[in-house]
Amino acid sequence: MAWDEVPFPADPMLKRLAAEFRRVESPSQLIHGDLLGNVLFAAGEPATIIDWAPYWRPAGLGAAIAVVDAACWHGAPIASVPALGHGVAEWGQLLVRALTFRIATLHLLNVWDSALAERHCPVVDAIVASAAG
Repeated sequence: MAWDEVPFPADPMLKRLAAEFRRVESPSQLIHGDLLGNVLFAAGEPATIIDWAPYWRPAGLGAAIAVVDAACWHGAPIASVPALGHGVAEWGQLLVRALTFRIATLHLLNVWDSALAERHCPVVDAIVASAAG
């Protein structure tokens, strides 16, 4: 949905994000589409990635999804979201696509409600403002 391959649910936030879609030129590779909550850490052991959610998308999209999730679910400062991708090609567009992906997924899972909309709205506002500026 975030790549215009299938239509997404009717939702004002998704419509706002889709209005910001621009062509992405970065090459695609295999990424983890749900990394933030799926890395285990143990003292003296290497980090372990679990619950592999593979997608063929631009390399920076995995990081953008993690940043969007951090802002929406883990209290990361929303104002820092645009700057966290310093050095990642097309970061602003990847944020737009990542948040579209996350919101559309919640719709598909039939869990999207007013509380989730309230949680995601400030992040949509920040990303749209950043994409426009």
